[in-house]
Amino acid sequence: MKKTLSWLLASFLFTSILRAQTITATVPKSIYDQHEAFAPMFYPSFGDEVRAADGTPGPKYWQNRADYNITASLDDEQQSLDGSVTITYTNNSPQSLPFVWLQLDQNIYNQESRSVAATAVTGGRWANRNFNGGYNITSVNLIENGKETRANYLISDTRMQIKLPSSVKPQGGKLQIRITYNFKIPEYGTDRMGRLNTRNGWIYEIAQWYPRMCVYDNIYGWNTLPYLGQGEFYLEYGNIDYSITAPASHIVVGSGELLNPQEVLTAEQISRLRTASQSDKTVIIRSESEINQISSRPSGKQKLTWKFRCTNTRDVAWASSKAFVWDAARMNLPSGKKALAQSVYPVESATDSAWKRSTEYVKGAIEYYSGYVYEFSYPVATNVAGIVGGMEYPGIVFCGSKAKGESLWGVTSHEFGHNWFPLIVGSND
Repeated sequence: MKKTLSWLLASFLFTSILRAQTITATVPKSIYDQHEAFAPMFYPSFGDEVRAADGTPGPKYWQNRADYNITASLDDEQQSLDGSVTITYTNNSPQSLPFVWLQLDQNIYNQESRSVAATAVTGGRWANRNFNGGYNITSVNLIENGKETRANYLISDTRMQIKLPSSVKPQGGKLQIRITYNFKIPEYGTDRMGRLNTRNGWIYEIAQWYPRMCVYDNIYGWNTLPYLGQGEFYLEYGNIDYSITAPASHIVVGSGELLNPQEVLTAEQISRLRTASQSDKTVIIRSESEINQISSRPSGKQKLTWKFRCTNTRDVAWASSKAFVWDAARMNLPSGKKALAQSVYPVESATDSAWKRSTEYVKGAIEYYSGYVYEFSYPVATNVAGIVGGMEYPGIVFCGSKAKGESLWGVTSHEFGHNWFPLIVGSND
């Protein structure tokens, strides 16, 4: 019996070895080497006069510039936006530019877009198969010496190329473009923008809402990858002046500084904002009980125009609603400067465990980051409760209206952390 068991065991081992050898012979050996993948030369750039090997600017570094002047009107009944943007583009590169490229991010909502084609029929986070939208471009003109001429342009998916009658000169040459457009606002804007229906009205979170210049750099030239939703935005810096005309019942918040509070706020709200700018505790600017009070908005007009300015920025975004509760507090920055933290949210979110603590979270996060990384560079930091779960833009973030407790703190801190990377450090996602 022992001999039989020994023979069976030996036979089993021999067969196993043969099988292992056969498998080894038929499966190719992996050539993956993790040491090579994460070697010091993972970023194989040796540096030059434009960019040093570590990515910092060299002695001949250049960066093009895009300044914008935008006017837009929000239609709360048609849930659409009409806009006009005038772009002043400065070519600081050493090359003449015979054409320029712009981004048309709203075209991601066109059912013929690459993004929709790349999304499963069941849908997905980065597309919206139930909404057919995109830009309706009504005019594209070049401006020279105050005179406008029709531009020669081509739209391809989320990009526009403008062929110029004469090249933009290098090292400081300028070009002016004026584009008029409109688009329907999607309810679900691929987790970047959109609108939320609340008890007291729609909350509009508006982003990627105007044609923007593509970046021209010395790495890829024109950066013209189509927008597919997931990747974020590589943009030129400049100053952006923009005005939003909305129903008079709305509160509008946006990137940068509000320039005309006397025209769009009540005297009481201006007084409360002044108090908030000197307070480390949250101050109510517009309370829950005031949402439907006529006295909480300036009287006598059906529409109001809110004017904003954001300087040295790569983008701007904004939000508008008649449903906003609004509060604010002072932020203390390391240099001694002060800035304003503020939050807007619907009454459904106005609880002590949720958005009533939002401004406290904004203040805490930005004061910490400003001491740890680099001082916050915008005059106002705004947190907006809406349909977007979490998305950052210069000086303003969109966070989910249902977030509360640790979840609200986490998403607020995370999104405002992006104000440093990539919004100040303009990395290419």
